[in-house]
Amino acid sequence: MFKPIQGLPPDVLALEAVGKITHQDYQEVLIPQAEALMAKGPIRLLFVAGPEFTGYDLEALWDDTTFGAKHWRDFTRVAVVADVTWLRAAVSIFKPFFRGEVGLFKVSELEEAKGWVTGGTGS
Repeated sequence: MFKPIQGLPPDVLALEAVGKITHQDYQEVLIPQAEALMAKGPIRLLFVAGPEFTGYDLEALWDDTTFGAKHWRDFTRVAVVADVTWLRAAVSIFKPFFRGEVGLFKVSELEEAKGWVTGGTGS
């Protein structure tokens, strides 16, 4: 499931992935929230895959791919916070193809990621 992260500016969609992320999580949480913010203009995303994150189901991976392809121009900054090796590798592979800035942070760097996604400097 996606758990909201509070305390960031209104144009930052901030979510923590907890447990296994499903198709339903994308359809009911991430996509509607992101598209509602995008209706007002480009947004920033803080995505945290902390220690309780266990992965994605296959449909959720497809949702992530199609949503990202559809809206790749609608994100100005994306901060991904994760220690999961395969997720960090995937972000690194796709980072050069993304229009906006992408920052990759370790879970221990969450506060730095929050500062970066809201306009500071960093990774």
